[in-house]
Amino acid sequence: MRYSPEHKAANHEKILSMAARAFREHGGDGSGIGKVMKKAGLTKGGFYRHFKSKDDLFVEAVSQAFDEMGRGMLEAAKSAPEGQGLRGMIEHYLSPRHANSPGAGCVVSALGAELARKPLAVRKRIEASLEAYRERLLPFVPGRTREEKAAKFQLLFPSMAGVLTMARVTSSPQQREQMLTEAKKFFVSNFTEG
Repeated sequence: MRYSPEHKAANHEKILSMAARAFREHGGDGSGIGKVMKKAGLTKGGFYRHFKSKDDLFVEAVSQAFDEMGRGMLEAAKSAPEGQGLRGMIEHYLSPRHANSPGAGCVVSALGAELARKPLAVRKRIEASLEAYRERLLPFVPGRTREEKAAKFQLLFPSMAGVLTMARVTSSPQQREQMLTEAKKFFVSNFTEG
């Protein structure tokens, strides 16, 4: 049975959505093709009609995760009071809700070490998604020049990912909340204007 291009595209998006969540929840190695396809309501045999390899799926799913994350951060920035966009992003990123939802959260916090171990060709493709994410958020980072903003971004966002990772490791909800609260205060105080 032949499916329409629209049907194939819808299935492709369904696979990506399930993979983006599964990879963030269980890692790339912990999320086999069969499990992802089953969550998407499809058979494992149909995988290769959509992707050349698991690495291709991984790259596309990570790209989708960066896009989802970027939309959430932009929404937080735009809904913050005038001139407080970065503060809104920090508060959104370091929220208990984000810490408690790795499958829908930061791909760097969930997969950072795994991303670093991928082959160079895969890392280069993922780096393009990271650059697009950075470019979307850079306008909200204070600085006189683009270079100054980029330098602040490169310090702030990986640091927040580290805090989020450690908060997720912490088994005590109170300790997790305290860690997130203290980090928010620190980052707002040191990276925002006013």
